Amino acid sequence: MKRPPSFLLFTLISLPFIFFLSGFTFSYLTTSDLLRLAKLPSAVTESSGLELADAPNTYWTHNDAGNAPVLYKIDEQGKLLQEITVPGTTNTDWEDLAKDNKGYLYIGDTGNNSNKRKDLHIYKVSTKNGLKAQEIRFTYPDLPKGKIAKEVRNFDCEAFFWHNGKLYLLSKDRGASRFAKLYELPDQPGTHTARLVGKKELPGLVTSADISPDGRQLAVLTYGKVHLYSVAKGVTQFLTQQPKILDLQESGQAEAVLFKDSRTLMLTNEEGHLFKYSL
Repeated sequence: MKRPPSFLLFTLISLPFIFFLSGFTFSYLTTSDLLRLAKLPSAVTESSGLELADAPNTYWTHNDAGNAPVLYKIDEQGKLLQEITVPGTTNTDWEDLAKDNKGYLYIGDTGNNSNKRKDLHIYKVSTKNGLKAQEIRFTYPDLPKGKIAKEVRNFDCEAFFWHNGKLYLLSKDRGASRFAKLYELPDQPGTHTARLVGKKELPGLVTSADISPDGRQLAVLTYGKVHLYSVAKGVTQFLTQQPKILDLQESGQAEAVLFKDSRTLMLTNEEGHLFKYSL
């Protein structure tokens, strides 16, 4: 039977709503909207974190484990604007960057690939006082004593963000499951035990995360995908939400994601490229 045009229009409009009620998660094939802006400067050999710098369209980034404790300021053309060694720090395994509403920058020396590290910390620095570092040392409350079996190695962290005076860390599950655990830390120097907020089954290995400036969206990066959660009722709300999945395979082995603003994501990958995606 031939359907009238109005029936087709109703079907196209109502399908997303029907799938939503059925509990399906949409995967948006959005690679065509991903814009590769620039090649990163040669000094940035393995970009692992990304955060807004002080001037418009400029960013801080850093290299991954075993490199010098250096922050690099770049622009959207990939030009190296500034290179600063952060005094009093080491780069055991720098993995992500965050920034608070007072301008403090947080450097996450939280990488723990083998799940053997006991010296996890986040450096809190101010770009206005010579990047003098304060240290936020922490441990996990559910960390087993002794050797951790391979199937339960979920104490690596490559993703964290700041929100309302707290730091939130997401684990990278290197065990048999694919659960991202969410931990909460105060943003003040000292020695702390992180608070386990909960965990969420998440396909893929989490490599970075960021919350939008308006606090309404959380971007969780895995290789080739960004999981976009609504968190309008609180940061921990994402644990019960189904995300929109942005399929960004052309971003390669992306290790850093940042909300430039509430409608724009910036990404860097280990192949040395800077990307922009408009939501």
